[in-house]
Amino acid sequence: MRKIEYTNKLLDLIWEGFGALANPIRLRILLALRERPMCVCELTEYLNERQPLISQHLGILKDSGLVEAKRMGNRIQYNISDERIIDVISIMGEITIQRVRELIDIQEG
Repeated sequence: MRKIEYTNKLLDLIWEGFGALANPIRLRILLALRERPMCVCELTEYLNERQPLISQHLGILKDSGLVEAKRMGNRIQYNISDERIIDVISIMGEITIQRVRELIDIQEG
């Protein structure tokens, strides 16, 4: 892996990408799309959320480049644009679980 030069501009762009992840509904959408591509109506049912809310969050994810939209007949199918985003979510999940365990150990100790 080549060394990345973290310029201020690159850090701003990375921050924007993390900002797109900074909502539990958007995380749930990405994890749902990990299973298979889905349209808004399928995501609405799968996540038990209102359609306008799912559409709004899909727009943010699409604008950030985390999901892609593809027309399939009269529906738009969404899928993850780069599966590595699931790795990022998984790593953060592992870090969070470890931190919670440490806090529990501190409280019990």
